[in-house]
Amino acid sequence: MLGDVTVIRGQLSGDAALDTATSRAILLRCADGSIGETLQVGCPHRVIAFGKQDAISDGFRTATDIAAAKGWDPCVRIAGGRAVVFSPRIVRFAWTIPTDDPARDMRRNFGRLADAVVSALGTLGVPSEVAETPGEYCAGEFSVRVLGSRKVMGVGQRLARTAAQVGGMIVVEDEGEINEVLVPVYEALAVAMDPAATGSIADVRKVDAVDLMDSLVRAIASDRVTSESGITPETAMVAATLRDDHRPAHLRSEVTP
Repeated sequence: MLGDVTVIRGQLSGDAALDTATSRAILLRCADGSIGETLQVGCPHRVIAFGKQDAISDGFRTATDIAAAKGWDPCVRIAGGRAVVFSPRIVRFAWTIPTDDPARDMRRNFGRLADAVVSALGTLGVPSEVAETPGEYCAGEFSVRVLGSRKVMGVGQRLARTAAQVGGMIVVEDEGEINEVLVPVYEALAVAMDPAATGSIADVRKVDAVDLMDSLVRAIASDRVTSESGITPETAMVAATLRDDHRPAHLRSEVTP
């Protein structure tokens, strides 16, 4: 039987590595039974989140330098995949779900999230579909696109012993800023991408980010009880110990302003 959902809105620190560590702390605390199902939603600062494969690529340092020079805060995220960006014009989400068998439930969780995004967009008058678009950045089977060829949602999944976290981003507007940084970053990483596959909800119609977050919460929680919360002191303490794991190794000696 599905239980209640704790919703955390905003609560982003402006430190990409710490925000990633906070999501990881929520996953770990859910896995050990300290907290239950949790949905984080918010619009962050300008972040570029690299996958683990990016972090071991020959061009990684060049890619992070390019991103930083363009005003993006680099971090290494929990899951795999390739580099993605977050910004004030992008809704960031992380849905943490208790489960007895995370590996077994992986595809089901991906499907539930992607379907929830399609439903949320539909209630806002934006038709979309779950499909990978050739040439899209951080390609994936469970991406969501509009107009048949423009990616607006990307998703990844992280697993713990008895919990899973399905996280990603929904582009509200201004896909140009994504291409402006990802095209040279992907070139440095020797990864192909087609800028024409990058889209935003505004390609179809203007949508307010807060309305999108509300719609996503309703689509995920459905008829369940939701309660609003902040980041607890216990979660913040765990996150602080994990922060350096998500800072690119060559930047760990630097102090984030």
